[in-house]
Amino acid sequence: MQFKYRKIPYWKYIPIIIIAIVVYKLVDNADQLINGVKFVLSVLSYLFWAFAIAYALNPLMVFLEKKLKIRRALSISIIYFIFTALIIFSITILAPMIINSITQLNLNFSEYVKKTANWAEGKIADFKIIDDQYNVSNYLKNNMENILNQSQNLLITLINYVFSNLINITSTIFKLILGITISIYLLYDKEAILTTIKKTLYVALKKTYAQNVISFGKKANDVFSRYIIGKILDSAIIGLICFVFCMVVNIPYALLISLLVGIFNLIPYFGTLIGIVPSVLITLFISPVKALWLLIFLLVLGQIDGTVIAPKIIGDKIGLNPILIMIAITIGGSIYGVVGMFLAVPFMALLKSIFLNFIDSRLEANKDS
Repeated sequence: MQFKYRKIPYWKYIPIIIIAIVVYKLVDNADQLINGVKFVLSVLSYLFWAFAIAYALNPLMVFLEKKLKIRRALSISIIYFIFTALIIFSITILAPMIINSITQLNLNFSEYVKKTANWAEGKIADFKIIDDQYNVSNYLKNNMENILNQSQNLLITLINYVFSNLINITSTIFKLILGITISIYLLYDKEAILTTIKKTLYVALKKTYAQNVISFGKKANDVFSRYIIGKILDSAIIGLICFVFCMVVNIPYALLISLLVGIFNLIPYFGTLIGIVPSVLITLFISPVKALWLLIFLLVLGQIDGTVIAPKIIGDKIGLNPILIMIAITIGGSIYGVVGMFLAVPFMALLKSIFLNFIDSRLEANKDS
């Protein structure tokens, strides 16, 4: 009996061996890998800035070109003039006013606490029956300082959480400038860039897969552009309405309160309620009566926004029920804070659309079989 010796193709195992060595080196030098990834992300951050700016300004450019028949170069000049003017206004005028309001609030907080405590004790003394029955006066005297300190800590924590991101933005002004410069080229040549991406997909993937990726990109763009731009515009309107009300009622720190309301309004579903807490607390220590008026106004404004303003601007096509919205906000907030909460809803809407399309395609395939 003769045995046939088969030649083993060792060369086929070379790629596997190389991949195994690379994976081992990466795991063995995890710190260097993490530092390398951070370096690459820091370099690419300019492109992220550029894409975000171009994506945010693209709807305005499309409006100028299609509705007003303005050419590309002129429309880009107009929108970047407006955008640059807003940045300069925010840095030179808005930011100093906000910082001054926060500084004054911290300096005068102890005085506000004393006035609030005296006001509360005086009001309780007017209701002697309730005080005699429940001994509310002694309870407040013993615990007022603790209650006010906790309120102060909550207020300062919320304010610092919101405005720490603004400080981080001002520290990355160079990235913003470079991102603006790159975004101009992205907008000017956006059709050529999109055509190149499509051609690359058709070359790299099968035709069916390429079409699915392009269809997914169009769906994602539709969801994100409508929601993000609409939500920012909606929050700006809510903040402006709140500012006008504060000025009319003569509520102090009107700009700070309006900015808090507008920023927290970016958070879907719970944003209005979250924005009420620091706004009413700020006013409560200055004038409890005005704090009550502000509370009523913000609750009414939140209802008007949810039923009239937001649906008109954003539309009703997000298609998420409250449970999915709460899940999205929880996950997004745990990953990336307020920004994560803001972006979580369109992400969840997109995932829901993909899942439903997958279910429909499977059901259709089962029918055919």
